[in-house]
Parts: sequence; structure tokens; C-alpha cells
Amino acid sequence: MSENESSFACFFDIDGVITKGPNTIPAAKLAIKKLVEYNIPYVFVSNTCMLETEKAEQLSNMLEVPVHPKQVVLAHTPMRCLSDFHSKHVLVCGQGDIEDIAQTVGFKDTTTIERLCAAFPELDMVDHTHRTKLCEMIKNEGLVHSKDFHPIDAVVLLGEPINWETSLQIITDILLTHGNPNDTVNPSWAGPHIPVIACNKDLVFKAFADLPRFGHGAFLTCLEALYNKLSGNDLVYTALVGKPYEISFQYSEMMANKLARAKHLPKIERMYFVGDNPEVDIVGANLYNALLKRAKSSNDSFTGCGLLAHPHLLSAKSCESILVCTGVFDPTIHHINVKQPWAIPTTIQPDVLGAVNYVLSKEHII
Repeated sequence: MSENESSFACFFDIDGVITKGPNTIPAAKLAIKKLVEYNIPYVFVSNTCMLETEKAEQLSNMLEVPVHPKQVVLAHTPMRCLSDFHSKHVLVCGQGDIEDIAQTVGFKDTTTIERLCAAFPELDMVDHTHRTKLCEMIKNEGLVHSKDFHPIDAVVLLGEPINWETSLQIITDILLTHGNPNDTVNPSWAGPHIPVIACNKDLVFKAFADLPRFGHGAFLTCLEALYNKLSGNDLVYTALVGKPYEISFQYSEMMANKLARAKHLPKIERMYFVGDNPEVDIVGANLYNALLKRAKSSNDSFTGCGLLAHPHLLSAKSCESILVCTGVFDPTIHHINVKQPWAIPTTIQPDVLGAVNYVLSKEHII
């Protein structure tokens, strides 16, 4: 294989491309094994929020090929580059091992919604049983707050929580009090709030059910509406990561170049992104392609959600978008909306094997 032929990499969404719910899409094993056979760097890019090590192990077992954690870029993974916030006291919200996840990407001082509720028992009043318990506390010992609490410096939203009502209440409290629930006398109804960093804003997803299910974007929509209603201001995010935001594509390219270097291959010049969701995967890949073709002197993202502060190992000149028909997009039901140019793919393929064959054919490998 010549240097020119090997200076590309493939990038794959997971659910709807590699997997369908708990099952592996049959074409995926053959597709990935072809890339292994031809020594092509590839990276999985998903808006899932879990430990990269766990996702890599899961993919290894499903695809029957070794998958290294560095080949997995999840929604939160680019937060590793947000070093300005890593030493701050952050409130993390989501479900599962959210503190472990936050710590693996660099956050050193974290607090959860649950611990904040325990420190300030008067905050979570949606559950009426909490009101009864609070009345008993006040009657027997007065209102007791944690003496160890120190103000929140930033909010990190890793995914939709289980109990939305509690999380919506507590996060709104933190935003209105500039991170200090002790300051309930004069909440800040105007002016900037503390930094908010959020993973993907996918409104819905499709996995086990035929009908769309609410995703993290639905939770964020509720948070934005409540904050606006109470403060009169829009909720402005300090950073948004995950697809379709360019920072996640930058980070994925950086990982692909590290893989290429380890394989003694030249730097990546051409990226091929395979996804099943036109509004997320295809929009993201097309936005990144436009970013790559823009003048290097411009440091602004198209989405306005930030780029890597100190980019390195970025060499790509193009990013093609490949839409497959095994997930969100079903050609028997859906049609490409020509009025949304960002959502128009470079090509549509039946499945991930078709996508890989398209790439290898275009690169004159098969």
C-alpha cells in the first residue's frame, strides 16, 4: 500500500451502524475485519456516556477484534481538553458512573446532585415525602446544612439523569445562586451564570423502541426553558461536546493520527465518517468538512460551541459523510431533506460493509 493510499481513516457511529440495541449488525464484523486486514486506522465516535474502557471491551467482544480505549471517542471524551475546568469544583449530572467518568476526563473535584441534596435538604421538594422529613428535621434539630460544602464553580452535564425533576431544580438553583445554595436571599435573576459544559444535545434516539425516545437534548431543552422562565435570560453553554460539534470531530481526528503514527502510517488527510442519523452524524461530518476547507487563520467553529484550544495532530483536508440505512435513517420511510444542505450525505450505503467497500474502492484498495 502506498503512502497516498494509506493517508485516510474511517470513523463510525456505534448504535445504528455497528449495533442495533443489544445486537451486533451482521455487516459490522465483516466491515471492521476488512479494515484490520488492510491496516486502516479507525475510530468509533458515539454520543454514549460511559467509560471508554468499558465501551472498548464491549466492542471487542461484539466485533471479535481488539478495540483499544483510544479508538473510542464518546460524548464526554473531548472534555479531556477542557483543562481550565479540571481543578474547579464541578457539579456533575447524569446516570451511572458519572463521577468516575468525570474523573477519567480530568475533573478532580466533583459533587453529585444527590450529595448536594443531602447537604441542603430544603432544595428538593418535588417529592412530597421530602417535605415531611424536612419538617421533622426542623422541628427536632433545626435546618441542618453540611459544613463541608464549598460553592460550585461549574456544572458538567454528562447525560440525562434518572430523576429529571430533582436535577432540573438543583441545577437551576446552582445557576441562579452562582454556585452557592446558601445564597438564597438574593438569587441572581440577571447577569451571567456559572459555566455550563454539556455533552450532546440529541433530542431523541432510537434503539429498542420503534418510537423515538427522549435523549439528553430533551432534558437540556427543559433546563433551558426553566432557566429562561425564571431568569429572563437564555442559558448559554460554555462548551458543548459530542456530535455534531466540531470539537468531537477534531478529537477523533487526533486519535486517528495517533493510531496512524503507531502503525507507521502517514498523517491522515482524508476522513470518512459513517453514521445513521442525518441530523447528528451527517450534519457533524459536513460541518467538519467545511471547517477543514476554511482558511486556517479562522479559529471559530460553525456551531459557535468552541474548538480545541491547542490542537495538535490535526492534518485532515476533507471529511466525507456516509449515511447507512440500518438505524435512524430508513429509506422506505425517510427522504433526504434538500432544504437542509448540512444534512445531505456524500453517499448513502445500505450498511456499514457497503460504506467500507465504498471507501476502499474510492481509495483504490479494492
